[in-house]
Amino acid sequence: MRKPKELHRFYKSKAWLVARNIKTSATQGKCERCGAVGEEVHHKIRLTVENVSDTSISLNQDNLELLCRDCHNKEHNRFTKEKEFDDEGNLIPRWPRNSKLNLI
Repeated sequence: MRKPKELHRFYKSKAWLVARNIKTSATQGKCERCGAVGEEVHHKIRLTVENVSDTSISLNQDNLELLCRDCHNKEHNRFTKEKEFDDEGNLIPRWPRNSKLNLI
């Protein structure tokens, strides 16, 4: 799946590169979950076209987390065949944890 143009532009911006470098330096380059080498800066509140211009979400250090590739993939449930079920046995959809979704 391709990123929308707005998000692609954001991730190429100088502001993002600075915020990413600050987070990497602050964590001494280590994954904040397991201590491995951190490779990817994760937005705790998912970045969307609607909120990318809100710097309290897109650039706020408190909303950023340096993760290794394995922890980032686990956060987004990537490359897993595991299925989760609720108490009633219904399949829980595999969207990223900690994201705010508008379900209609």
